[in-house]
This record gives sequence, C-alpha cells and structure tokens, in this order.
Amino acid sequence: MTTETEHSAYRVASGEGLADVWWKTGRVTVKAGSAETSGRIAQIEVNDPRGSAPPLHLHREDDELYYVIEGELTVLVGNERIDLSAGDFAFAPHGVVHSYIVRSPQARALVTISPAGLEGMFVEGGVPVAAGQQPAEEVMPPIEEMVELAARYGCEILGPPPTLDQLD
Repeated sequence: MTTETEHSAYRVASGEGLADVWWKTGRVTVKAGSAETSGRIAQIEVNDPRGSAPPLHLHREDDELYYVIEGELTVLVGNERIDLSAGDFAFAPHGVVHSYIVRSPQARALVTISPAGLEGMFVEGGVPVAAGQQPAEEVMPPIEEMVELAARYGCEILGPPPTLDQLD
C-alpha cells in the first residue's frame, strides 16, 4: 500500500525563492524542492551570464528539463547539441552525459529535476544571496570538492564545463 503525503498549494513570487544562492558565475533560485513536492520534482531558476556552464555530468536517477525564459543557451545531451532561445524547451534523460552553456549576454531558464533532491547541492555548495550583492569571484568548489558534493546528490562529474569556443 502506498501512502502519499498531501501538500498545500503555495506561491513563490517573482524574484523570490525557497533558497537563493550564487552558483558558478550566476544565481540559482529554488522555486520548488523535495519538501514541497514529496520528492517528485524540484524546480530552479538559473540566471547566468554569457559563457556560464556547469561541468559535463550525468544523473543516475534524475531527468533534467530546461525551459528558457530569456536569452539563449545550448544544451549538450550525449552527442546532441540543442540550441534554445526564449520559449524553447529541452529534455536531458538520466544516465546521459549533459551540460549547458549560455550563448547570449545573459540567460534565465527554469530547470526542472525529477525526482527532486539535486536542488540541495546548489544550496549546500552555493553562497546565499544577501541584498543582491554578487560575489567578486565565481562560486564553485574546487573540482575535488565539487565531485564529492555532486556525488552526494547522485550526480557524477565527468569533465570540464563546455566553452563557447567548442560550439563553433
């Protein structure tokens, strides 16, 4: 017998989140997480500058979905290159190496992760946003720590972030 936990509807206003951290060279805002969705999904908003990209990685259990709000990014999934602009969507299934890179001066996207849990990696490894002041340096643990942090959340780092030069 399966028992589901019931949750109430809730609202997160524009510009706000359940958690808001600086990550890489941009900002990650958790809109929904494991606690709010009984572990079904997490939704984060990423706001990154040109050239920002996470390391090549894969999730053993989590599918990742991208919806671009503004700007342009390229999602790399396995051997596929998917160029996205505002209003476009892409799906990266679990077990497949993937990453993304921002091609426009700035990009905002909603990233949905199913099942939830990975959002904890950003909260644990990021720097909390305080009064909108961006840190002077990129917020990314050294690669050894990043590999360990990601592994705790079922994510395997497999290579460096893609670069804009690699897209040409």
